[in-house]
Amino acid sequence: MNLKRILIFSTLALAIGESLGSSTASASTAVKPKQQEAKVVKEDIVQILGLSSDEELYHALYDGKTMADIAGETGADMNQVIHLQVAELTDQLNQRLAQGSITREQYEAQKSELTEIVKRSVHGI
Repeated sequence: MNLKRILIFSTLALAIGESLGSSTASASTAVKPKQQEAKVVKEDIVQILGLSSDEELYHALYDGKTMADIAGETGADMNQVIHLQVAELTDQLNQRLAQGSITREQYEAQKSELTEIVKRSVHGI
């Protein structure tokens, strides 16, 4: 198990939700629902895992647990966690494509790998 990789990916997933929720860029009404949706996804992962806060999740991951370990301890449904993380990362890819920072080919290649990457990450592989 590569703890550094797990911690980086999990922190990245949480940071994405956090940064989208607190963006200081001029926001139209079309952007606000996406920001709120990203925050809801992060909060849902914490809730699904049966934790009280994102800090509790951070500390568990920092202590070397995987999300699968945490889910096993709390009886959480890992499929829901995987689905929410894939949805959050897909939203980020959609934004990058819309902004022109990636090509359609890059988008398709990255999107096709998301589910497998998330599954491997939550299990610490």
